[in-house]
Amino acid sequence: MALASCAAMERDLPLVEGPAITDVVTPFDEPLACLDGKIDQRLAFGVGNIPDATGREANSVEGAGRYVTQAAGDIVQSALFKTGVNVVNRRDVGTAALEAQWGIRALDSQQNAHFAITGSVNSLDFIPGGGAFASFGGVGAQYRQARILVGLDLAMTNVATGNIIANIALRKQMVTDDAGIFGTRFVNSRLVDADLGGARREALNDALRAMLQLATYELLVQLMPPSEHAECSELIDPRYGTVSGNKTGGGQYQEFRAEQERRVSAETADEEDAPEEAAAEDAEL
Repeated sequence: MALASCAAMERDLPLVEGPAITDVVTPFDEPLACLDGKIDQRLAFGVGNIPDATGREANSVEGAGRYVTQAAGDIVQSALFKTGVNVVNRRDVGTAALEAQWGIRALDSQQNAHFAITGSVNSLDFIPGGGAFASFGGVGAQYRQARILVGLDLAMTNVATGNIIANIALRKQMVTDDAGIFGTRFVNSRLVDADLGGARREALNDALRAMLQLATYELLVQLMPPSEHAECSELIDPRYGTVSGNKTGGGQYQEFRAEQERRVSAETADEEDAPEEAAAEDAEL
């Protein structure tokens, strides 16, 4: 056994293979890509600090860590890149600064940012849920549910003036639940105990990515008239997210759609009334 163990240590053990690597795709990728070409390329956008301001930490047998991703700014930068806008790197300027110190690069060759996105993920609340339990004769079932509420705020700043020109606050509830059946029986004078169940939990940081993408889209369309982004906003499925509050691009777009529908209804009514008016005029003649 010792010889076999030594021989095995000289070889790589086979690794467990899971699902294939894929790119990250959310329901908001298509609306973001739809904005490509609709924003002036002379305008440059950068992403500043977007910290985790929840103060929440998770502790487990694997160690302590944060519930919320510490790289929200990188996610927003990826979302900006999908829109085709002119993106300048403000996440890590260490290389340019170092080369400037070495005297091999002049910082005045760097393109300045016209707009900067900043903000924070600032709320993470655990909402008590409910459940049910029933047992009869040692056999039963149980179900439990809980929710997590996460919120964030993003703002776009005009770097030249310091004025905030767009702002959005979003929140989302995430659901976790588990269900199971159990039973205890004597079989041939032997006690048999069984428990079968499963749990589901929405991926927190994956949901945060979708929230940050929708927030990025919203900041951009707040700077555009609704007619310019109407075809892109139509691509947003309300099952995954919606923005409709005051002073938001989503709210302005809904007003724009309502006005269009009223105009179409009025034109249709005029067309229906036209033959009747013509018939009435012929009758008078």
